[in-house]
Amino acid sequence: MRHSYYALGLLVVLFPAVGRAADDPDAPEQLLPATSQVYIRWDGVEGHRPAYDKTALGKMMKGDTGTFVTGIFGQVQDSLGSLLTVDQLLTGTPPDKLQKLQKSAAESGKLIPLLTEHGFVLGVEVRGIEPPQGQITIILPGAGAKSASLLGALNLVASYYKLELKEVKVGAHTVLTINLGPVHVNFWVQGKHAVLTIGTDDAEKTVKAMTAPNRATLVGTALYKRLHAFDKFETSARAFVDVAAVTKLANSRGKEVESLLTELGLDNLKSIVFYSGFDGASERSIMEMEIPGARKGLLTLLTGKPFKLGDVPALPPDATSWSMTNLDAAKFYDVLLPAVERIAALLSPDAADSIKGYSKSVNEFLGIDLHKDFLGSLDGQFVQYSSPSEGPLNLGQTFLFKVKDQKKLEEAIETAVKGLSKLTPTEVKNKKRTYRGVAVHEIHFGQQSVPLVPTYAIANGWLVVSYFPQGVHGYIARTTDEMPAWKPDAHTVDALKLLPAEFISISYSDPRPSLRTLLSIAPLIGASINSFYPEFNFDVGSLPNAQDATHHLFPNVSVTNDDGKFLRVETRASLALPIELAGIDTYAVFILFSLGRFAF
Repeated sequence: MRHSYYALGLLVVLFPAVGRAADDPDAPEQLLPATSQVYIRWDGVEGHRPAYDKTALGKMMKGDTGTFVTGIFGQVQDSLGSLLTVDQLLTGTPPDKLQKLQKSAAESGKLIPLLTEHGFVLGVEVRGIEPPQGQITIILPGAGAKSASLLGALNLVASYYKLELKEVKVGAHTVLTINLGPVHVNFWVQGKHAVLTIGTDDAEKTVKAMTAPNRATLVGTALYKRLHAFDKFETSARAFVDVAAVTKLANSRGKEVESLLTELGLDNLKSIVFYSGFDGASERSIMEMEIPGARKGLLTLLTGKPFKLGDVPALPPDATSWSMTNLDAAKFYDVLLPAVERIAALLSPDAADSIKGYSKSVNEFLGIDLHKDFLGSLDGQFVQYSSPSEGPLNLGQTFLFKVKDQKKLEEAIETAVKGLSKLTPTEVKNKKRTYRGVAVHEIHFGQQSVPLVPTYAIANGWLVVSYFPQGVHGYIARTTDEMPAWKPDAHTVDALKLLPAEFISISYSDPRPSLRTLLSIAPLIGASINSFYPEFNFDVGSLPNAQDATHHLFPNVSVTNDDGKFLRVETRASLALPIELAGIDTYAVFILFSLGRFAF
């Protein structure tokens, strides 16, 4: 569950609510069929400007950071036009067509501001698998009279890839369509809305199906009504996945698929619903997985005894991100391996046979029963954290596994390390030393191997594993109170007060250190780009100061709980990112290395 809130935060940042009346005859959702399995609605930033401006992200974007982002969009648009001109001139495009292409490029650059103002609605409907039948629908609410940017993007793609963009009449509608064989792209204005579809039906069939009177539409479905009724905070985005409908569609593939989904327990997962929005300075989000009835298969992995913040082991005081979750490793193995075998059997009987022998081969190589001796010796909790003081770049990660049988686990790991020598061309040594009364094991590889020293120890009831000894040493020192441990700051304390006190998973991530590192290195990258590729003319002076850009931000906190019907992930964040940015300097170094290599 650790990264689930990133996906929710992405909806807020990129797709920031559905506050339209369900009975509004002009609602864009009236164009979507009741059988849509996926639905996303974003109203745009402007519709929630007062609430957005109060958030940490809104304040951040009011300063130099917002100015820089706006400038980047303009620079990208100008660069796109220049690159497009050169490319088309080299391919011999006539001047009149080139002029139209440049106009389309200029119009398409206005698409992001249009989305910010009007937002969008996305619906996905899969009607059949064999043969494939379905449609993706994108609607820009109220943007029908301002759809030149979307039309420009469509013209740009069609011209660049030499696709024929036709104009056809469907009743009173003028439809622009591209025929890609079994797939058709259609664009038209429906009332106040701009509509773009990508699907297996041609323009006439698509428009007639979406505008037929007395058709069953999305607004009449239970999931849409549930989204519409939500009022716990001001939402900026809402979405659902009708998992029951997807499962039903998958079951049409045959009894083997239906049996597999039942064994995996996915037939008990009915829906996944997202809500994202604003609450004071925080971006707030909730994800709910509806799972009525007994948990089985993969869904049993999402359960466990709730714990509190006080149960989290001693973390480094400078931890930039950490998470703790219930994880029964033996149960995970019991569920996952048969599932992989079943899936492989559906795809290829030969693959299934090789997977069946995989578990046996691993046990033979390691000299242990992986399930019984190793996984069976672990308890049901897992912790991961990242600390820049315990490892460079992204190597300061440490992993903790709750231990159930220490003696058995120690013997299993020592035997398994000896077995690793059979799998590697170099010698593997288990160097043991005592650190503050705890046995610490360092795994050393022979010459010309990876420059890591994987290290483990069992301390205070946890198996501690890190890339280097220092991560393990740090944990041991904190358990003896010789070093300070992580404590929540004021923002985190306030956030936790508004979240459930008990949970089956919790995650914490501070976006500030990574963004500061990125922004501190960005001028060097920008100057290097200008040195090697002066045509880009990157404005180094427009980059925001790292401290100024991040001083409104605070740590993100997410917790997961289970009430027996819903598995619910709740998040409060200042900047919820779609990827983990810890160790972003790794990518910066790589970019600089690449620039230098290509230059020389």
